[in-house]
Amino acid sequence: MAATLLAVIIASPALAQPAPLELRLADVARFAVFVDMTSVQWTGRTAKLRLLQVTEGGFKAGADEYWGGWRHEVIDCEARTISHAGFASIRTGGREGPVTGDPRPPVAIPAGSADEAAARVVCDGWKPFAGVAVATSLEQAVGLARPLIETGAEP
Repeated sequence: MAATLLAVIIASPALAQPAPLELRLADVARFAVFVDMTSVQWTGRTAKLRLLQVTEGGFKAGADEYWGGWRHEVIDCEARTISHAGFASIRTGGREGPVTGDPRPPVAIPAGSADEAAARVVCDGWKPFAGVAVATSLEQAVGLARPLIETGAEP
């Protein structure tokens, strides 16, 4: 009985450590945008992935403070289009909300946008902020991003 209980506890996903993230900074403006390289799933030259959008410090919606959220995207590297596939908020402390929003049809990626920066990271292997560490957690990404958002400074 005790051995069976121990086996269940050890195998329980609730106790498993989450895999480290690989969050690469792609753009800093009003928000900082990181590409979650661990989420990239390829079908030919089309990538399905998440982008972490970090807000400035103290950002609130209603009574809750937020770090930002996950933008779910599909990027066609050949056509240079992006299709938004939902958003999940992230409250301060890391609690994630559900993915909401309807998938949108692909549109051309605007030149000079955060979407273009993310596409260049994913499709071309571009590393625009080589001096910024690759974040391995949400908290680390927020800590790297917020000073850059606040000062508007290049890292």
